[in-house]
Amino acid sequence: MSTFLDVMGPRIQLLTELSENRDYSIMKAEVPPGVIVPVHSHGDRETFVVLSGELEAFTEDSWKAVKAGDTVDIPENVKHAWRNSSNEIVTLLVVSTVRMGEFFNEIGRPVDTVPPGPPAPDVLQHFVEVAIAYGYWLGTPDDNASIGISLG
Repeated sequence: MSTFLDVMGPRIQLLTELSENRDYSIMKAEVPPGVIVPVHSHGDRETFVVLSGELEAFTEDSWKAVKAGDTVDIPENVKHAWRNSSNEIVTLLVVSTVRMGEFFNEIGRPVDTVPPGPPAPDVLQHFVEVAIAYGYWLGTPDDNASIGISLG
């Protein structure tokens, strides 16, 4: 089984071997306390099942609390964001496209190599360049502020 990759805060472990399975990608995700995933969208459908803990999901036009046992389905090109305001790690099962798994592989860094604190500018730049190459939409600081996320 693959190791956990840090993908700008959340940690992702690919559970399906992408070279052998080209139909879908199943991943385990851990979202540490305080981690925010800014508003974004992409052409890849994602389904999240919360295995433990509670976090907040922004979809369409509002935030909602999701907890263990809840499922959040994000159709393609729907703007969404996440935040863990709790004091515990939230664990999720994520089902998406092989392409999304490949994206996480490309931007992710083995967790044990990631220094504490915010990502370095070159890490952020790499993330943005790869996201743009994949055709993903990333919200601006104003887009994020409009839904209650501060990126500063």
